[in-house]
Amino acid sequence: YDILRRKSNGLMEQATSFAQELVRTPSPSLQEGKVAKLVRQEMTALGYDKVINDENGNVVGILYGRQDAPTILLNCHMDTMPAGEAGKWKDQPHTGKIADGKLQGLGASDCKGGLAAQIYAGALLKRSLLPLKGNLIVAATVAEEKGGSTGVRGLMEHTLPNLKLKADYAI
Repeated sequence: YDILRRKSNGLMEQATSFAQELVRTPSPSLQEGKVAKLVRQEMTALGYDKVINDENGNVVGILYGRQDAPTILLNCHMDTMPAGEAGKWKDQPHTGKIADGKLQGLGASDCKGGLAAQIYAGALLKRSLLPLKGNLIVAATVAEEKGGSTGVRGLMEHTLPNLKLKADYAI
């Protein structure tokens, strides 16, 4: 824990800034392309071992461990519900501002804040230089808000098997 604490210096600010950028980028279901591009760029910049976009539009970042297992999957979705009527928002839905220590805007808690946290959890592990026993997969999936979770289903049924990966645990 001491190593992780020392290596986390500055990551909170970066993760918060990235979460704000995600909230500022509209991504209703089936229109996640701009957020997917941001996620891919961030994972690449943070040094993930492999970053891909799959045929569904999901973004998958992988940190490889010394062994094939266990593999842990962290999954969040990139889409939000539509913003709806502007009059129902105290502020604009995509401000991404921080007020009273809380990120505000459409998707902040469902699930762009969580996505940024998961991406940066992987970055912290990478930065720590601690050897992973197994693999860590961070997946940003599409179309969760539409129902049916086509992004997660495609990830589990096609993308991970094509990468020769199997999630032993998922969050």
